[in-house]
Amino acid sequence: MQLCVFSDTHNHDQAVRDVMLSHKTSDYFVFCGDGENEVDRFLEERPEFALRMIRVRGNNDYGSLLPLTENVPLPYGHRMLVLHGHRHFAGDYTRNLVALAKQNHADIVVFGHLHARIDRWEEGILLFNPGSAAQPRDGKPASFGLIDVMESGILTSHGDMPRSSYGMRQW
Repeated sequence: MQLCVFSDTHNHDQAVRDVMLSHKTSDYFVFCGDGENEVDRFLEERPEFALRMIRVRGNNDYGSLLPLTENVPLPYGHRMLVLHGHRHFAGDYTRNLVALAKQNHADIVVFGHLHARIDRWEEGILLFNPGSAAQPRDGKPASFGLIDVMESGILTSHGDMPRSSYGMRQW
């Protein structure tokens, strides 16, 4: 199963289109918040993607009715916790996310908010941030992530967005 993960599009409709259309064979799309409106607009244009969409609200998704977290069962006994993360970054966010994963019986946590690529294992839990699809803050190009869940394990990767998705703006 392949999950295409993206976050923090911040009013860049082209970034949403580029991620989703370039990975349309992914089994699911996971959006980690801060861009609900542009995801909604895309899903209005392309409703065939809606049933494969998992999404949560971010701190800039004002008035959103989306949940803050989603706890998603995955094949081969894995469980993924999806959140934006803005409520969990006070102090040691790594420790906070690991504790939250354990509370939710998850071995994968995908999150946004930091606008930075993160891909690491802590205490048997994968912490994965796709970076920002429109406004990176880590000195790298805007990005998305892929998580492949297989019987043999979990494979992760980050990909660069085309410059047309987000322009040249770096934060």
